[in-house]
Amino acid sequence: MNSPSKTPAVLIDQCSKWYGQVIGLNNVSLAIDGGVTGILGPNGAGKSTLFKLLMGRLKPSSGSVRLFGIDPWDSTAPYRRVGYVAETERMYDWMTGHDFVTTLARLHGMTRDEASSRAEHVLDFVGLADVQHKELGKYSKGMRQRVKIAHALVHDPDLIILDEPLHGCDPIARTSIMSVIRDLGAQGKTVLISSHILEEIERITEQIVILHNGRLLALGNLHAIRDLLDKHPHRILIRCDDPRALAESFIENDAVYGVVFRSDEHLEIMTNDLSAAHSILPRVIVNSGVKVHTIENPDDNLDALLGYLVGGDS
Repeated sequence: MNSPSKTPAVLIDQCSKWYGQVIGLNNVSLAIDGGVTGILGPNGAGKSTLFKLLMGRLKPSSGSVRLFGIDPWDSTAPYRRVGYVAETERMYDWMTGHDFVTTLARLHGMTRDEASSRAEHVLDFVGLADVQHKELGKYSKGMRQRVKIAHALVHDPDLIILDEPLHGCDPIARTSIMSVIRDLGAQGKTVLISSHILEEIERITEQIVILHNGRLLALGNLHAIRDLLDKHPHRILIRCDDPRALAESFIENDAVYGVVFRSDEHLEIMTNDLSAAHSILPRVIVNSGVKVHTIENPDDNLDALLGYLVGGDS
């Protein structure tokens, strides 16, 4: 996640934050530089506390935070290179998207013309060029999230911190925002994005940090971590026209160790190797001739991943 040849954008060393008797973050150490990193964890895991520490909204109870090698409590200089989108933030509904973004650009010292030009550029980048002169109060949730991202990008930061930017957005808006985030990572920016939904992060990046109860539970490549999980018992739920006929085709395969009939339409496949089971899935279904309506993986989510990691950690 970090390059040894230069100072990382984010360096957190044995950092803790507690609120009285409540621990928000517990002895976390991280070095992150370049590309997109997903910060995963359930609500209350410490994601927002981590971001507030990075943004100088909270001071560490112990340990240290460095942005581009600088303690933000000693100097605010690093924040000229940081863009931030908070999970909840009030907006001025009477302003247009262009006015909203231009205002921040002016606060960064740009001339009126520079600010207007830069605002047009970032609004086009997030796909809002056609509505940039519409009032924010008329924006959908997804459009409001995208204008907040444009707002954070207007001064061309090197580090972008996005706290649950997909929350409350419809599928089309999520896809659009995900595309913007991937593009930022491809440009070499350091992007931190938090979520409590594994599938969201998986569509954006393979680099993840998992927090649980304020502790760093795992970090690294998502696929490598999930490979460990895939070797443990999993279920595949299939809704089809003839579960018994489909079950006969599956039970002969080594990847499957059991089947359960949940109803006249639902079959549960049990496997210790999820990847192997999915690799045979299309062939078995086609050969069986049974019409399949849906396929679900109820164990392939953040809760299952946390359950495995916490179990292995305790």
